[in-house]
Amino acid sequence: MTKLKLFLVVCLAAISFQFANAQITLQSVKPGQELLVKPDNDTIWVMNNERMVKVIETGRLYRLEKEKSELLTKKCDTLQQIITEKTELADTLKARGDRWFQEQQKAHENTIEAGMMAKKYRRRARLASIGIGLGAIAGFAIGYLIFK
Repeated sequence: MTKLKLFLVVCLAAISFQFANAQITLQSVKPGQELLVKPDNDTIWVMNNERMVKVIETGRLYRLEKEKSELLTKKCDTLQQIITEKTELADTLKARGDRWFQEQQKAHENTIEAGMMAKKYRRRARLASIGIGLGAIAGFAIGYLIFK
């Protein structure tokens, strides 16, 4: 009985090995060796060793470049987000600066207007002082003439 089990296990292993061998996608054919292949659903490519090494190297480089591209895409997205935030901040600061500039301009206009009013009141005060002085002199003169 154990011999039968052992025979069955060996047969199953041989069948599974051949089935697994049929699934291999890359198979080397040495110089002088022949291989009969029937393509079922796929295209068969025949390449020499040098070309195969270049294809494998190109595949590795493609994978590396794809990873770089994904990384650079992530960096671009991050930079675009930062640019958006900075643009919003710059717009906010510009709005604040414009408001500050308008307030400064209004304060400057108010200062000029206050200076003109002060000049007008100073002139009026000077005229009033001259008038009071002339009035006092005239009052003394009239009082002197009346009470003489």
